[in-house]
Amino acid sequence: MGGRADYEERRKRRIETYERLSKKAEAESNERSNSNAQRILMMTAGQPILVGHHSEKKHRRLIEKANNDMRKSIELSEKSEYYKSKAKSAENSNVIYNDDPNAIPKLKNKLERLENQRESIKSREHETWELTNIGANIRETKLRIKRLEEQEKLVFPEVEFKGGKAIHNKEINRIQLLFEGKPDENIRNQLKHNGFHWSRKEGAWQREFNKRTIYVTNSLIENVLNKENIKQEGEEEEFE
Repeated sequence: MGGRADYEERRKRRIETYERLSKKAEAESNERSNSNAQRILMMTAGQPILVGHHSEKKHRRLIEKANNDMRKSIELSEKSEYYKSKAKSAENSNVIYNDDPNAIPKLKNKLERLENQRESIKSREHETWELTNIGANIRETKLRIKRLEEQEKLVFPEVEFKGGKAIHNKEINRIQLLFEGKPDENIRNQLKHNGFHWSRKEGAWQREFNKRTIYVTNSLIENVLNKENIKQEGEEEEFE
């Protein structure tokens, strides 16, 4: 089975993170809206600034502080709503990701619904664009199913290169490049350019497992990683 074994766990963690950030921003917003400056101004509401009086500067600073607190409170409230919306979207999302180990059955269910909808559209008066749109969705869904089923059959054996190795980590659905040491800047730039990202947790440069990634990985090993290391070894020998 493809996809990440920890897909659901990661999804739940993402929702929990959004919810935590939302609550934190909401608490900070409430704190700003009820700051000392705000409370003092409320207690002295209507009191004018006494121009020339020794209290003038203090009064103006208090008003400025209260205004800044209110602006920040509004910003934090908007931030709280943003993360609350993200949490809700993540929880209720119907998007089917390739990393989902149940992606294929979910896509097949989606395909069945789309085909039923198309038959329903055909049975009534309809606009041409309705059939065109749903037909495009059906074709795209079939193509995704085909790609994922083909991906299930893909095999990527461990490949060694000078200074490291490439593996298929099935648990997280990634091809990983494991280096014995930190690769130099040129190699890091080549990895980034070819869609690999550094994972501190995994201690590896990695990219989602698929047919394209296999091709890119083999190309990198042949044209960059081994050549780069061979070049470095040659330079060292010349200095000896």
